[in-house]
Amino acid sequence: MASVFPDCRWALLGAAAIATVGCGLSPVAASTLEDLRKLENLINATGTQTVVSTECPPDHAGYYENDGQAVDRLVICQKMVDLADVEAVWEVMAHESTHIMQACRGSHVIDDAQMPRTVRQLQALAPHYAKLIGESYPTDEQRFETEAFWMELQPPARVIGLFRLHCGHFLTAPSTPVTAGGPRMGGER
Repeated sequence: MASVFPDCRWALLGAAAIATVGCGLSPVAASTLEDLRKLENLINATGTQTVVSTECPPDHAGYYENDGQAVDRLVICQKMVDLADVEAVWEVMAHESTHIMQACRGSHVIDDAQMPRTVRQLQALAPHYAKLIGESYPTDEQRFETEAFWMELQPPARVIGLFRLHCGHFLTAPSTPVTAGGPRMGGER
């Protein structure tokens, strides 16, 4: 399978400019190009395409779009993310892959009993995210976004493990990633 990361370039994860870049937050654990490839391969193995696009809605680092029929893709917005910054790319991939996990499960990915702890961790490690969720998302989307922003802060092994847990029953032979795409809205970031 051809990766969207040819020659160590971030072809897939174009420009997912993320809020943490502007706010100075570093991920809890470093990610590597190999981590990105592993996650991308898992995403593609569910039938979801990975796309880098220069045509994205304003202020979007990336988004997940699935219309239940022909469209199933994770889009990284090239104008927003430095593709040479592994951490920035990882954060967008982790965030958007959480929306894929939610789609695989048909629900939330964090158990109800763990949500208070998840919210506390997000408030402690990334208070700007907690504020963004409360101010920018409708109430019915806040839990989904809390899970996705929290996932950005997790070590790659945890994100990959949770993806396998929640989407493992959908894994097939990986499809070829797409490296260009147009604007669409879905579970955006």
